[in-house]
Amino acid sequence: MANASNAKQFLTQVQISPFIYASYCGDSQGQYLGAYRLFYQGSRTIAMSVSNRETNFDFFFYAMNDRGNRQQVLEKLKPYDPRKRPWYIAAVNARKPVWSEVYLDFASGLPTITASEPVYDNAGALLGVCAIDVVLLQDLRNFLANLSISKAGKAFIIDRKGNVLSSSGQEPLTVGTGESTKLVLAKDSEEPRIRETSKYLEQQFGGFEQIDRPRQLDYFSDNQRQLVQVSPLNDGRGIDWLIVVVVPEKEFMGRIYENAQNTTILVIGALVVAIGVGIVTTRVIVRPLLRLSHASQEVAKGNLNQKVYTSSIGEIATLADSFNSMTGQLKESVEALRLANEQLESRVEQRTAELSREKERSEQLLLNVLPAEIADRLKRAEAPAEHFDEVTILFADIVGFTSLSAQLEPMELVSGLNEIFSDFDHMTEKYALEKIKTIGDAYMVVGGLPTPRPGHAQAIADMALEMQTYMQSLDSTLGKKLELRIGINTGSVIAGVIGIKKFIYDLWGDAVNVASRMESHGQPGLVQVTDATYAKLKEQYIFEQRGTISVKGRGEMTTYWLVGKVDQKLSQPQDSHH
Repeated sequence: MANASNAKQFLTQVQISPFIYASYCGDSQGQYLGAYRLFYQGSRTIAMSVSNRETNFDFFFYAMNDRGNRQQVLEKLKPYDPRKRPWYIAAVNARKPVWSEVYLDFASGLPTITASEPVYDNAGALLGVCAIDVVLLQDLRNFLANLSISKAGKAFIIDRKGNVLSSSGQEPLTVGTGESTKLVLAKDSEEPRIRETSKYLEQQFGGFEQIDRPRQLDYFSDNQRQLVQVSPLNDGRGIDWLIVVVVPEKEFMGRIYENAQNTTILVIGALVVAIGVGIVTTRVIVRPLLRLSHASQEVAKGNLNQKVYTSSIGEIATLADSFNSMTGQLKESVEALRLANEQLESRVEQRTAELSREKERSEQLLLNVLPAEIADRLKRAEAPAEHFDEVTILFADIVGFTSLSAQLEPMELVSGLNEIFSDFDHMTEKYALEKIKTIGDAYMVVGGLPTPRPGHAQAIADMALEMQTYMQSLDSTLGKKLELRIGINTGSVIAGVIGIKKFIYDLWGDAVNVASRMESHGQPGLVQVTDATYAKLKEQYIFEQRGTISVKGRGEMTTYWLVGKVDQKLSQPQDSHH
């Protein structure tokens, strides 16, 4: 933060979600670093935002490359002290993650709400505050505007002070210019319904703070009854708003009256049609020739269910009998074709269902071998290997397995290993990690791929601690108590699938080799980590320095024992390394 040369972590967070406007941290010395969605020269870009001793505490925007490295200056603003901003003050006062009050953003001037969290060192001293900005204005307005309320109805959101945070209309949400710009109070809004409704609510309850549950109310304005629903929105972390919907009763009831009128018209129309059909039908029955003509026309249209009744007139009776015989033969032929077609369709559906089940089975088998993202890339014939800048790798090995395998029957040995590794698989799913493979009694898992994610080192550390706790509490599955030797390292790798048969998703790189060495050079019942992993976890976990060990291919390395999480009591003492 002092030299502000790289903001990759902040850049990644802003890129993840379109709703995140900015991600940044400010320390207790007044220095600031982050990534910010900036409207620059007619287009949107993600810029590095900096204020520190190097900039004389002026607020600067810099361009960034894909790796988050600082490029040229885009814009310079006035001096900036994060410690005086609402998001910093709210987090420090709460001493926990919290939403700030809605405020006007320093750079854009737009109504903004910030999720912020204080950061402390091991001694409890404040290091600074990290935060993420969400700009309320356009997205929330679009959402409220698209609600199906009514033409004259309004929906708006206010805080407990009565400030308008958003609405379904296009009236201004701020008043004033420059340093004097502030949010508009609902009672001073240019929109009449917002203005009058807020005055009514404040008068009815004696203040917005008194509205503690959803209410349905009504009041009169301009000689019209207005229907109001107000609902509190409180997440327990700082968001405490009121959602208000107001609709004129005349417009609300107008729809009901309109529907009733339409129903009446439809009933009358149906009655008229029924009477007309009755008259036409009667006339057809009375006139035998019209009956025959009508039946012939229906047969021509494909309706073979026609029967012409005989008449007392001989010539017409003969013609009617011939007509009925012909329609009977046509019906039999058509019915035979229909049955044949149904049988054919049934066979096609059956085969289609079988093919679909086989495809689903094949898809599931592929997903059991490869991560879903990698399987999809292979189907699209994309590159099967990819570079990841930072992941955390864990190797675990059951101590004494080689000697144990000579004492047990093969099926008994495999059954015990399957029980243990199946429970490890459940932990992998629990911490959203990626199992790579098992080799004999060794288990390999990685965090941070195939989809990069923050907190991969923490997830691996949590799983390692849980694996050791699990092995300590495990009954004698293979005839004796078992211990794990675990090694962890953090670094860059190449991951993917190679070859054309028996696909397996695997990792390559020096970071993988070092993680394996951490396991093989470790001790039973302990978790050994490298200095790179220690640097990622030292603020949240308890470590004890092992010292310097000789690692093949790397020389002397400083390593640490992972003991537990900060402020978390260990389930049983780790004393084998004392």
